[in-house]
Amino acid sequence: MNSQEIAVKLSIIIPIYNSAHTIVETIDSVMPVVGARCEVLIIDDGSTDNISAVLAPYIQESNIRLIRQKNSGGPASPRNRGVRESSGEYVMFLDADDVIIAGEIPPALALLDKHQDVSMICSNFDVTDGALNTRIGANIDRYTTLQAVLSEPVEEDAWKIPGDTAVNVLLQANFVGTSSVIARRACLVEVGSFDETLRNLDDRDMWIRLAFVGPILYRSRVFYKYRDSVGSISKQRELEQFYERVLVAKKVIRKTNSSKTKKVARQWLAKNLLKIGYILFHEREKSLPAFWAFGASFWTKPNLAAFKGVLKSLLPRCVYRLLART
Repeated sequence: MNSQEIAVKLSIIIPIYNSAHTIVETIDSVMPVVGARCEVLIIDDGSTDNISAVLAPYIQESNIRLIRQKNSGGPASPRNRGVRESSGEYVMFLDADDVIIAGEIPPALALLDKHQDVSMICSNFDVTDGALNTRIGANIDRYTTLQAVLSEPVEEDAWKIPGDTAVNVLLQANFVGTSSVIARRACLVEVGSFDETLRNLDDRDMWIRLAFVGPILYRSRVFYKYRDSVGSISKQRELEQFYERVLVAKKVIRKTNSSKTKKVARQWLAKNLLKIGYILFHEREKSLPAFWAFGASFWTKPNLAAFKGVLKSLLPRCVYRLLART
């Protein structure tokens, strides 16, 4: 058997941080495909729980590695470390609390082999509670913006989406479940690392960048179970997400040569600036920062809501409260 025949086909990267309570189910779910052509890299981002003891039985396997690093504060750094340390032709990103349906991995890889022009593949997923009881089955079926562009079938339950179309859809709705992504290594090298300045949108930013270099494939079959056990995000995290969406929208505007994509990106930018203005004005009572957010939204794409926001943020707070009660 020559070296080409035993070369690693798939590298599965699992960033972990204090995930001892879920990681066993996650790793067990991919064990059926782990072997000479599939490696698992577990990147411990400075955990303080008993993760080492939990992982001890697994890292004895020659194709499962544990790599430790200091806590980085977000998933982008361990994902980047995993890509650097991996050797597979394809790279799969798996969150440490999700559970894969292992039988769906081989057909996804077969599609990537067949369609050499695509940069990545993603699939459907179920949303579950902490005990993996299904809350929403086939979650991506609800994404009407995506469903409207599935016009190029490549086989039953699978479609190719042109890169510019995928970018436009991703700017409106993130239909990519991270744990369903298998990306072509060459494309990851081309677009560069996950943006480590983003704590919430590093993944969506990456999918957009991959779509810029090639079409993506989407499979409607359920690929994994997404454990949604945390609940709603805090208001601080929500505001942070809106700011990061602004940054990603500006990246797209700078990068694209497509007038349609620029238009969609500017609409998304204006929408998120408007939401920042609402939070700053109504919840933080910070009129001056809200004024700049509303103004930037209106400047990006003139809209009545932003114009009203500019006007009310210019009012003294006591006057606004009086008018709001009348």
